[in-house]
Amino acid sequence: MESGQEITSRPLQHLDYFMEWGGKAWQRLMAHAFQDFIGTDLHDQLILEIGTRYGKMACLFALLGAKVVGLDMNKKSLGIAREEATELNVADMILFVRSGGDLAPVSANAFDMVFSKSVLVLVPDLVRFLEEVKEKLKPGGKVVFLENAKGPWWMHLLRTFRHEKWDYTKARYFTSHEIQTVSEVFDDFVVRSWAFPPIVLIMARKPHSDNQT
Repeated sequence: MESGQEITSRPLQHLDYFMEWGGKAWQRLMAHAFQDFIGTDLHDQLILEIGTRYGKMACLFALLGAKVVGLDMNKKSLGIAREEATELNVADMILFVRSGGDLAPVSANAFDMVFSKSVLVLVPDLVRFLEEVKEKLKPGGKVVFLENAKGPWWMHLLRTFRHEKWDYTKARYFTSHEIQTVSEVFDDFVVRSWAFPPIVLIMARKPHSDNQT
């Protein structure tokens, strides 16, 4: 692994480190998101990461200047995330919070961006969750979602052979119907996809004139 100084001085050149898993395809889509939508100077922004896991993406956002709130259900993972933030000297930029799967711990109309990776596919009521995400964003705030897509039937077969230990009878993937659902909640909707493995990058915004209840 590169030195901590190398990672912190040029964080966007080390997406393989910050994204933890997924390989080159995931990294390329995320690099596209930074270049064309998120930006690379995040000073004065407040970002919410849902499903922060070990906190590496939260640390990346902090290294680019943002204040970050990272939510996760796993207490042990959050402990590792706090150690990561300390090691990369961004602990004062990030608040890691244990959440029971909802967004109740964070304030409404507070965030400039909400980010998640392989989280939406696990949500039992997607529409309700997306509305909750929208409520937490400032008007015009951004969402960036990365998800495993379903792909054609033969892709599912290849995954089975490649990852023999996975139980594919229980595996879930983001479908075109779920992508459409996201597009109906947010404005300025853009989706980018990767064919092998099937991945979707969803980028959108909260409407500027959104009636909050």
